[in-house]
Amino acid sequence: FMDQNISVRVINNPDNKLKKGPAYNIDMVALGLITGALSLVGLPWMCGATVQSMNHLKAMTTTKFNEETQEAAIDHVTETRLTGFIIHALIASTVKALPLLQYLPIPVVSGVFLYLGRKLMIGNSFIERIGDAFAETKRLPKKNPINLLGRKKMNIFTSLQVACLGGLWAFKQNPATAIFFPSVIGMLIAIRGLILPKFFSEEELVALGDPTPKRSKSKQQIEEKLEQQQQQQQQQAAVASTSSS
Repeated sequence: FMDQNISVRVINNPDNKLKKGPAYNIDMVALGLITGALSLVGLPWMCGATVQSMNHLKAMTTTKFNEETQEAAIDHVTETRLTGFIIHALIASTVKALPLLQYLPIPVVSGVFLYLGRKLMIGNSFIERIGDAFAETKRLPKKNPINLLGRKKMNIFTSLQVACLGGLWAFKQNPATAIFFPSVIGMLIAIRGLILPKFFSEEELVALGDPTPKRSKSKQQIEEKLEQQQQQQQQQAAVASTSSS
């Protein structure tokens, strides 16, 4: 359940500019039917593979240089089923190569997945915010959450995410509670949809990289608005300081 939800959340990020279309709903229906059939015969359910899914997405992504941010930005993603079929056909063909694969040391395989996982962390807003929490404010870009919201606000949100992730991991590792793991995923949805909006505005959630689907305005518009508010606060603080002196 954890792999599936993480994969879906990362792949469907609005920053990836996926269009999906009506065929996406057909895929969900097919997946539901397959899951039902697997349940009847006692076989494990299909789930998303996070590392492979992210690498597939990046391989199908076309980027362009953004002159404003001076970084590469996603232009579009070529969405096709053909590459998925080819990839899994190649994976299935390795069954005949099992006698050869046994000579491959396990640390080598683990190292490949460690490298792929570390590579995919680049650009993840959650990981970036953890690093930014220890960085100097003046070294961060203007549109960084710390400059838009303040270090305290950003650290509170990141700490909540770390606590939720730690709770998920502990819940899954405990054999007595692991069977109820899907219910914990539902609790996270409730926390994000019902509790967090009471403490963070939609503008703040967008700046933190966690916008509410179909509710948020343009990220650029919200960042500009927060930047203006930050400048106004700095000007007011400067005027107050001048008046007191």
